Amino acid sequence: MIEYKTELKKIISLVDLSGLEDQINSISKLINEKDLANFFVDSIYLQSVIQLIIDDFWIQSKNSETEIQFRYLIKNFFNAELKPLLYLHADLATASIDDMHIAAKALAATEKLLIKSIKSKPSEFQKKILQISLHQMSELYELEHQLNVKQKTTPERAKLSLYRSFDALDQILELNYLLNEVALIDQKERLYEGAGVGVQSSYATTLIALRYLNLTKASKFIDLGSGYGRVGLVVGLMRPDIQFTGYEFVKERVDIANKACTRLNLDKHVSFVTQDLSLANFKIPQADTYYIFDAFTDASYVTIMDQLQEIAQVKKIVAVTKGNAKLWFKNKYWTEPQEFNDGNLCFFRSRGSRN
Repeated sequence: MIEYKTELKKIISLVDLSGLEDQINSISKLINEKDLANFFVDSIYLQSVIQLIIDDFWIQSKNSETEIQFRYLIKNFFNAELKPLLYLHADLATASIDDMHIAAKALAATEKLLIKSIKSKPSEFQKKILQISLHQMSELYELEHQLNVKQKTTPERAKLSLYRSFDALDQILELNYLLNEVALIDQKERLYEGAGVGVQSSYATTLIALRYLNLTKASKFIDLGSGYGRVGLVVGLMRPDIQFTGYEFVKERVDIANKACTRLNLDKHVSFVTQDLSLANFKIPQADTYYIFDAFTDASYVTIMDQLQEIAQVKKIVAVTKGNAKLWFKNKYWTEPQEFNDGNLCFFRSRGSRN
């Protein structure tokens, strides 16, 4: 039986990558879903940490009058960023900065090959890979969150950033943004009419939100402006007990999201609907949690906020905001926010109800 940790140790020292594809294919055939998911997550996470180490070495070398001893510098990462990869510590302890560049190149190639291999598997296998990967990623994003909180008081070196590290998951979900090169829409209320990853909330944002929301079973979650469906697909994969509905103005995005839902057998509790949220005759359904990315003009926000504040008066709800959407919730209907990522992600809870 192949042990993925042993294989990852071999990969990070590869100079000649010509046989890497055969190696990845062999590994993928001989390990189970859990190990393949861990291999996938560990390799991407290690790639991010190695880039952090390379950046930190460059910063310290630039600012130091004496030569930086790399073996001492890398040990600073063992008790924090590299703690989840304990099995690699002995190998990394004797590595050089040149070894880090070799590893970074090998890991970038590994990520692409793992994606290709996972996509060749049946949909149910892919679903299990996604579910296991998301739970592992949640732990890593929590580590990043705690480290960044701590480093506010000790900002002497580069910070770990996993914000875009796991965007490759979109390929497994088949969220192909290039299929959404839609023509300019004659609708002044929509700000993000183009295609691309920029209209999506990051996996970091979504997983941190899920971690701290403590959603109850059978609760209802609504995404107002769901884009290509990232948030809903993550919720659906991690919380099959949650009823999720995403409303999105651009039909092409809704089609992509619903296709992913059906392929992964999530459509019994996750759905996406084409809807112009600025229309006065559309009534936002009651739910327990509402997610709002900053994707609307002022006119749309007025319409949406009027309805959310009306709902907030009859039941307890939580509004999760991303970006400047938080500015619309600082009023009498909502408590002071619980903030993450310097306020880029906020939870606003309704102050009370008439019931």
